[in-house]
Amino acid sequence: MSIGAAILTAVLAYAAGDVAECKSTPQKSAAAKTAKMIPPGAVVFVVGDTTYPVADRATLQSCYTPTWGQFLSRTYAVPGNHDYVAGSAQDFLDYFGARTPQKTWFRAKVGDWWVIGLDSNLSGAALDEQQSWLDEQLQAIEGDGQCVLAMWHHPVFSTGLHRKDGGRMRPAWAALERAGADLVLNGHEHFYETFGPKDALGKADSTGMREIIAGTGGAHLFDLSVVRGAKSYARRHGLLELQLEKDHYDYAFRTLDGRVRDSGSAQCRRAGVMTARP
Repeated sequence: MSIGAAILTAVLAYAAGDVAECKSTPQKSAAAKTAKMIPPGAVVFVVGDTTYPVADRATLQSCYTPTWGQFLSRTYAVPGNHDYVAGSAQDFLDYFGARTPQKTWFRAKVGDWWVIGLDSNLSGAALDEQQSWLDEQLQAIEGDGQCVLAMWHHPVFSTGLHRKDGGRMRPAWAALERAGADLVLNGHEHFYETFGPKDALGKADSTGMREIIAGTGGAHLFDLSVVRGAKSYARRHGLLELQLEKDHYDYAFRTLDGRVRDSGSAQCRRAGVMTARP
């Protein structure tokens, strides 16, 4: 499978954030165990916090490279708060940024899907710049009938201790939902949960956009769910498996013990809806 090529076949992808924490040898870490769940050829989406305690060059090389580093050529990654070192994401960009030189946000074609990566660590003018870029990208693909997946680190909706951390991404959520995007993938909370589809304001809407949190890639599972509202919740290491078809998607959360703790599918909201361009 040629990653990023415009092919008319399904894409198998695995997603998680909060990945590599090597308190002893990398080979004994939970990240090494989740890495074994990813089959040859699968695309990898990393939704931030690639290494702990920070993703500096040394830690990326010593902890990430021996575990999830084997998938680097087919990885799409966005930064989390631990991917900023002294306020800079340069080490992250140097390691992951071949697809997005000097930018922590991107749009890429993965199979028949558009994948939009955003940086939820930004604020002020930088956040405004990213939002303007997002609006332009969504306008550029308006009416092309392609499915859309977005990914960033801090979830807008969560039942966890960090449930307010993603508030700055509400404008991005609203823009994506109005544009007909299908999925938003997040990390940050060190657990898995998903919600029913929501509209641009975050209200339940069966025709809206779905958010899935998978901060379960290997880091210590210390976060807790403290309020109600999730469709599904699991505090286990594991990966979100995605089957991205031309006009629909299937998802399943698979844990290290082989169990499927959550699953579902949906038709892409933009599929088959193409408008003629002047």
